[in-house]
Amino acid sequence: MQYSIVQIGSRQYKIEPGQTIEVDKLSDDSKKLIIDKVLLKVDGEKVEIGAPYLKETLELEVLENIKKAKIRVLKFKSKANYRKVTGARRQMTKVRLEGNPEKIKAEKKDTVKKS
Repeated sequence: MQYSIVQIGSRQYKIEPGQTIEVDKLSDDSKKLIIDKVLLKVDGEKVEIGAPYLKETLELEVLENIKKAKIRVLKFKSKANYRKVTGARRQMTKVRLEGNPEKIKAEKKDTVKKS
């Protein structure tokens, strides 16, 4: 598999083997995450498109829960002495698709040399 498009929560992500991505915080504290909403899978010249999902599942490894940088929002009205500052920190979960990226890169190089 070179890459897949998966749906986690209400968002869609492009993920490759060995790649780490940040998704919205997952409620469970397990170390493995099974994704059954695979929308598209590309493997070389072969492309599989789900209607709406493929029957394949992917297993992701949950690495850690993190907080992103604070986003500050300022409301201001001139001549009225009104200032209001609010902020939020998005909570995210880092996940990784298990797989060997060096093996994938070697397969890509082999296919390029054959052409």
